[in-house]
Amino acid sequence: MAVQVDSGVVRAARLAATGLRGGRQADATAVVDALLAVQGQELQPALWGLSRRVAPSSRPGRAALNTALADGELLRTHLLRPTWHLVRPRDARWLLELTAPRIARLMASTEKSWDLGDLGPGTEAVAAAVAGGPRTRAEIRAELVARGVLDPDAPGLAFTQMLMHAELQRLVISGPPPVGKELQHQSYAAFDDRVPAGYGPLGERFDAEAAVVELWRRYLPGRGFATTNDLRLWSDVTLRDLRPALAALTDAGEVVQVPGAGDLEGLMLVATAATAARWLDGGAAERDGTTPDEARPDGPEVDLLQAYDELLMSYRETRAVVFDPGLPPQDRAGAYVHCLAVDGVVAGRWRWLASPAREALVDVQWLRDASPRERAALDAAVADLDAYLD
Repeated sequence: MAVQVDSGVVRAARLAATGLRGGRQADATAVVDALLAVQGQELQPALWGLSRRVAPSSRPGRAALNTALADGELLRTHLLRPTWHLVRPRDARWLLELTAPRIARLMASTEKSWDLGDLGPGTEAVAAAVAGGPRTRAEIRAELVARGVLDPDAPGLAFTQMLMHAELQRLVISGPPPVGKELQHQSYAAFDDRVPAGYGPLGERFDAEAAVVELWRRYLPGRGFATTNDLRLWSDVTLRDLRPALAALTDAGEVVQVPGAGDLEGLMLVATAATAARWLDGGAAERDGTTPDEARPDGPEVDLLQAYDELLMSYRETRAVVFDPGLPPQDRAGAYVHCLAVDGVVAGRWRWLASPAREALVDVQWLRDASPRERAALDAAVADLDAYLD
C-alpha cells in the first residue's frame, strides 16, 4: 500500500465518497444516511444537492424531496455546529446529545453580547406551543408573546435563540408544512413525535465515548480521506474526544492513517480500511470515482454545487483540494454564493435567477476561460436542474 496520498487521489476519492461520482444511492434518505448529516440552512439548494447523489434511474424532483421532509423521512434542525442540518430521524437524538452542549455555549456568547437575558422560560413555551400539533414560526411567536415570555418588541434574534434552545433540548424539530402552505414552509413539531425513542445506532442509552466512535464510523465512509481537524471543525467535537476514538478504531484495523504528499505534506489523513484499499497503491482499477456499470464521461463533468455542499463543508483543513491555486480566493459574498466545479475543481460561481416554481435559469461567473466542452457540460447540468425543478 502507498505510504502517502496526494491531492488528486484525495479529490477523486471524495467525489466518489460524497456521492457525486460512481454508484449513487437509491433515494435521498439513503444519501443522508451515508453522509450522516448534510448542512442545510439554504434548504432548497440543499435538497437539490441531495438529488444529485441519487441514481439517475430513480432521481427525485423538488416536490418529492420536499415531501420526504414533510413526511419526516428527513428532518431539519440545528446540530453539530450552530447551523441547520438535514438528518435522518434515528440519528437526530444521539447527535444532539453529543453536540448540543457545545452549541449552547457558543450561543451563550451571542446572547450575552445582545443582552438577551434568560431565555429558559421561552423554550418551555415553545414546547407548549407545539404540544397540540405542528405550528409555524409566526404561530409560535404569537404564543410566546401571549404567554408573556417574549416581548412583542423583542429583536428577532431573541425569538430565534429561543427556538434553537428548544431544538437543542430536544423539545422541537422540523414539522410538516401547514395545511394549504408550500412544502418548503417552515414549521416545528414536538421532537418525540418525529424522532424514535432511543439513540439509534447506540441503542437505548447514550454513551459519550461510543457516540464519538460512531461519529468517526459514519463520517469517514462518506468523506473519503480527511484529517482529524476536518472532523473536529465539521462536528465541533473536541480533539481531546476525537483522538482516543480514532486510536481505538486504528488499533482495531477499521481505519488507516496515511501521510499526505504534495500540497498535503505534513498532514495525516484518515480513511476507512476499505477506502484505503480502493484508492491507494493501485488498489482500484480506476481512480475517477466510477464503477464498472457507470463509465466515465468522455468530456469534462460540471457540478452545480450548492454553497454549503458537503464536498465543501465536510472539510476545513484540507478543503483546498477542490480549489485551483491559480484562481482568486473564493468566498460567498454577493449573489453568486454557489460553486461551479469542473471535474471536482471549483471553476466558477453561480446563482439562481428564477424562483423554483418557474423555469430554472442560472447565471454563472466563470473564474477562468471555459472551453466549449466545459460550456456544453454546463448546459447539461442546467438541463438537469430544470428537470429537478419541474
